[in-house]
Amino acid sequence: MTDIEDIIKGTTLRESTVPLCLAGALQGEYEALEQQLADPAAQFGDSLAGSSRTAIASRMEELRAEMAEHLVEFRLRALPHEEWSSLLAAHPGGDGQAFDPATFGPAAVAACAVNPAMTVDQYGRLAKKLSFGQQEALLDAVWQLNNQVARAVPFSLLASATVAGRGGES
Repeated sequence: MTDIEDIIKGTTLRESTVPLCLAGALQGEYEALEQQLADPAAQFGDSLAGSSRTAIASRMEELRAEMAEHLVEFRLRALPHEEWSSLLAAHPGGDGQAFDPATFGPAAVAACAVNPAMTVDQYGRLAKKLSFGQQEALLDAVWQLNNQVARAVPFSLLASATVAGRGGES
């Protein structure tokens, strides 16, 4: 039989990581080059001697390396049920909303941030430099951590196929 005290001792709150590239200009340049690379005219370039696709692809790879230097992984951890409920209650919504998104979002992200840890004020200052999509990525992760149940044992077809393809080698 399983001892409940052992289960309680071994239980930890769910965590998640949200990687964000915080160099928006690099991201924009990369996306513009990606569109250029897909353009059929790029196959021929400005002369018959060569293609501009190679130059575009090379610059994209340079940008990927630069973007990796500006990648920040935000580690988030779910809150205990009582803390999550108190956080929701502290930010009541109006007009039938469960909470006030303007105040709840920053408070929830700050409360769940493990690495880097941050205050609500610090998150507010960071959020002013993030796109709406980046802010939503953090808030969505916080919401999922606290409101959705992860599968008991996750399964990745890609990981399984990769290990099977190696023949069990380590």
